[in-house]
Order: sequence, then structure tokens, then C-alpha cells
Amino acid sequence: MRFLLAIYKYNPFGGLQRDTLRLVQELAGRGHEIVVFTTAWDGPPPPAGTILERVRVPKFRSNHARMAKFAAAFKKRLGKKDFDISVAMSRIPGADFYFAADVCMKVYWSYIHSPFALRFNPRYAAYLRLEQAVLAPPSPTRIACIAPAQMRDYAAAYGTQEDRMFLLPPGMDPACRRPPEPEAEAVRAAMRGKLGALPGDTVVLLVSNSVCNKGTDRAIAALGALPGPLKKTVRLWIVGRLPRGEIQSMLRAAGLEDRAVLLGQTDGVRDHLLGADLFLHPARNESAGSTLIEALAAGTPALTTEICGFAHFVQDATGTVLQGQFSHDELVKMLSDIIPHLDELKRRTLAYAEKQDFCSRAKVFADILEKR
Repeated sequence: MRFLLAIYKYNPFGGLQRDTLRLVQELAGRGHEIVVFTTAWDGPPPPAGTILERVRVPKFRSNHARMAKFAAAFKKRLGKKDFDISVAMSRIPGADFYFAADVCMKVYWSYIHSPFALRFNPRYAAYLRLEQAVLAPPSPTRIACIAPAQMRDYAAAYGTQEDRMFLLPPGMDPACRRPPEPEAEAVRAAMRGKLGALPGDTVVLLVSNSVCNKGTDRAIAALGALPGPLKKTVRLWIVGRLPRGEIQSMLRAAGLEDRAVLLGQTDGVRDHLLGADLFLHPARNESAGSTLIEALAAGTPALTTEICGFAHFVQDATGTVLQGQFSHDELVKMLSDIIPHLDELKRRTLAYAEKQDFCSRAKVFADILEKR
């Protein structure tokens, strides 16, 4: 079969981009031909036999204007009909399938913006038009969801028909799983030694490319507000593409500047997770939260917010999910309560992860595409 996949831009670091590559690899491994329609492919080339079709969009235009141009170019590309199945990995209409990597914008933005802004701000209006064109009837596009909350939100916001949506399992890279002992402990010791963690330190890991969406500011403020004895044990590792100056200012305000390491962007975080004692992810906007799955698979307890699509996995494993509307005081209290008991939470996390399938998303999605 011949598949046409559309993704606005590929780089090797984003969750959507990793899902795209795994799907391409799965389909190519089954002998199918794949055409990837995109504005840019930054990183190692896709599997042999994959055709990259790059489309130009205006450089000196707004992000939403460039996305609208990309959507128009994809609509024109669909007219060639030289493929069997089309899949939109970005939120653009017209494809047979849409891989829903993001939260429902209409629902999420209604919490943080006024109706006036959503209606008259060109950026919001443009993205909402694209989302509506994909999700609302009479669009025939089938929706591949990665979290149950998406299905509820799409139905509530747009009346998306139940029979158009289906739920995929997580799609973690199997290489992220915790290695057997004694390798896991050796990796942990090496990472802690490399980053200067002492035996009595409680290492808290943040992974974020967005201060606001991923709740990086919430995490730093809460750690800074811990009672004195607990705060003195905390060592903070921060991985991701973040504004260094802004993060350093937050750390100074929290009194953590001497106990934090800013690691920048990395290709993977398994070893950091093995070295850490807690993965902290108090996100504001997170359709899934792939790193939550990676943390559980590594045996590292996680603390997150209910908004995350994968929060239910954390709740099942250790119950360390902040429910309802976010509260700084509640986060500080939960951190204070669990830090003394992280060894027990680690045992529960390891036992839970052993029974879970965290890696089959690309296989299941490819099966569905082939049946279609």
C-alpha cells in the first residue's frame, strides 16, 4: 500500500514527531511505501524507501498563517489521489485519519482566554477553524486519540461522532524501559555521580520545552516552598529547551539556584529517569504526557496533574495525581508527604510497570490503517 502522511514540521525531540517516525518505521517494515508531506524534516533521514515531499510556506508570516498555507497545500496534494490512505499527523483537514496528539483547543483555550479573544484574535480563530474542520460533522476523518479525555472533549466541543474516534495505546520507545539489574543501578549511580548528586539527595527531574504548558514554574515554586529539612535534600535536574535566563530567575526566587542543573535538550531521558528519585510534571496543558509513561517504565515515581492524558496511569500506579483545579498549596503538601516515602513508591511503580504494555501504539495504528 501507499500512505500519505502530513506533518507540519519534523524534529527528533517532540512527542508527535517521535510518534510520526515510529509509525513510518512500522509501515516501512511491513513493506509499504510512505510519502511524508512536510515543510521541514530536521534530523536523521526516515527509513529507506520513504519519500519526503517538502512544501514551502512563507517565512515572514505568522505561525497560524503558515499553518493555513500548509493546510491549503495538503488539500491540493490530496487531489493527486496517488495513495491508498492519507494520515494527518498535524491538525489539518481532509485526510482519511487524524492522529490527535494535542488537547482539544476549543476546550482548553476556553479556560484561559475570553470568548472575545477566541472569536476575534486571528491566531486563535485560524487554529480553531482548522480544528473544527477536522473534528466537526460532516467531516468523515477518523480520529486516532491517545487519551480518553480527548474523546470526551471532542464530542462535547464539536459533536464528533463516537464511531469516528478510537483510542490508541501508549507508544513509548522500548529502549526507554528499565534495564535489568545490576545494569539499572549502575546507570543510576553513574548519572548521579556525573551530575553531582550526593547519597542523601532527593533528585527531582523536570522534562519540559514549555515553562507554562508543562508547569515548570509551578514545579520550581513548589519545591522552593518545601519545609526547610526537605528542601535541603532536593536536587533539581531540568531537561528541555527552555529560556535559561527565565529559569535561573525562577530558581533564584525559589532559593534553589545552587541545587539545580539545567541540562538543555537531549535525545532521551531514560538514564536521567533512572538517576532521579521523582519525576515532577504539574502540567497545565498535556494531551498525553509521554514522559510520564517513560518514568513509570523506568521505575521512577511520578507526580502530575489530572489534566494530563496519561495521568490515569500514574493514578493506578501510585495515586500521586493532583485532582481538579490546580493548587500550589496542595502540590507543596503532596510533595512533602511523598518525598519521605519515595522508596515505597518506587517499588509500587516497578510492580505496576511490569504488567503494562507501553509500546504498541505504532503497531496498533498500522493494523487499523491496513484494515481500512
